[in-house]
Formats: sequence, C-alpha cells, structure tokens
Amino acid sequence: MKQTRAPIFILSKGRWESRMTSRTLEEIGADYQIVVEEQEYDKYAAVIDPKKILVLPFSNLGHGGIPARNWIWEYSIARGDHAHFIMDDNIRYFYRSIHNTKLRVKSMVPLRVIEDLA
Repeated sequence: MKQTRAPIFILSKGRWESRMTSRTLEEIGADYQIVVEEQEYDKYAAVIDPKKILVLPFSNLGHGGIPARNWIWEYSIARGDHAHFIMDDNIRYFYRSIHNTKLRVKSMVPLRVIEDLA
C-alpha cells in the first residue's frame, strides 16, 4: 500500500525507550517524523533515524502538548501540506472491528481510510 497522502507527525516527550507509535508505524512501513524537545534529541537520535526527528524551538512550557501541536500545524502549513496527522506517542497497534471481533491491522489501510473520509 502506498504511503499516506498527508505527512504523519508523532508528538513525543520522554518516551525514547518505548517509542510505541514509531515502532507501530515502522512495522507497517509508514513514513513519519517524530517531534521532540531539544534536550531529548540525543536520546531519540540514539534509537530513531535522526532524519525522522524534528526539534521543537521551545521546551518545558508547562502547557502540555498544545504548543507543540500548534507548532506542528504551522510547520505543516509552511511546507505546503494540505493536511497532516498528529499522533500521540502511545499507539501500540491499529485495529479494525468486524462482527464484534477486534483484529490487529498491519498495514496503512486505516490511515488511508481516515484520509478518504476526511
């Protein structure tokens, strides 16, 4: 399956060891960029390809993820993206439900469906 049309950004802080969402996206072959604060860059770069890492121009603002999400939005617009995904850093798997059965999905189909619906 082709990549998503919209870029995927993972907002992460303090989870360079678990990296659930980045591992999930790598398993399904999705391109992504992980967005981190500068003081954590080296820890993430030790376990994720540095080309996939974006560094926020601020850190520890004490306002949760909202400033980082707004920065990603502005960054994406400045690049000319028509849309983008912002994912938290705690997504272990993607699932689909069929007849009350939860099935793990190991492809980009759920992301492409979301794009089609949007």
